[in-house]
Amino acid sequence: MKNITRALILVMIISISFLYAEDNEAYRYKWVGTFAKGTTLTNQIIESDMYWADIRIKIKQRWAEGYSITELKYGNGKWVVLFSKGQNNTLQAYDVTGRWGSMSQTIQKRWAEGYYLVAIEHGLSEWVGVFSKNSGYTDQALDRQKKLGNFQKRISQRWSEGYDLIDMEYGEGHWLGIFAKGPNYTGHSMSVRPNWKKFTNAISKNWSDGYFITDMKFGIGRWLGVFAKGTNYSTQTYKTSPTIEELNIIRIKLEKKGYALIDLSEGW
Repeated sequence: MKNITRALILVMIISISFLYAEDNEAYRYKWVGTFAKGTTLTNQIIESDMYWADIRIKIKQRWAEGYSITELKYGNGKWVVLFSKGQNNTLQAYDVTGRWGSMSQTIQKRWAEGYYLVAIEHGLSEWVGVFSKNSGYTDQALDRQKKLGNFQKRISQRWSEGYDLIDMEYGEGHWLGIFAKGPNYTGHSMSVRPNWKKFTNAISKNWSDGYFITDMKFGIGRWLGVFAKGTNYSTQTYKTSPTIEELNIIRIKLEKKGYALIDLSEGW
């Protein structure tokens, strides 16, 4: 009888431990990759490094090979750049600044030169902006808000003005939105949730309503996702991994099934 009791207790402990780990997946640090079919993106490559000086060398090399930067992220001590072919964003440039004030002036300068901002990231107290001359955008705007609620209102206002949100970032205590005219999405949706598990429920709800993920961001304990109709995506999925290296292995497998990585994010 004692042996049976010990066995039952052991089974209960294992079961509880499994459930605890499963419930807490929502609170672990993770990289999130959003994948879709129906994009023009092909031959994707992920490069990562702890130091921007080394990333600069890789960018120069990939540009020479005909690649474009389609995603830029900093997380878990690494800069991560997604390179893709299949887009016309071949006339690209990037700038690195310290405080946001300097980056804001740089963006204005690039606009005057005929560039559009296609990606922005904040990491290691630096702002990095990626610009393109042949992005297909016809107009662009920025909005920066300290409070998430105010940021959401600005997103909705920009949507009503005919802009689409193409990238967002949280840095220096502010939410930043990069908007552009040109993608011409036919509908928009937005969801904010306090943890990953609840956010995945919001993703499923948007999918069931016909919306696809276009961008997501984690900041100050909140997941913010924007969704759209009219994206040309035929199907979509997301995957999580504790490291960018493991996510890249998943990306390679999904690429063989016709998926392309359209968004990278990281958080808890």
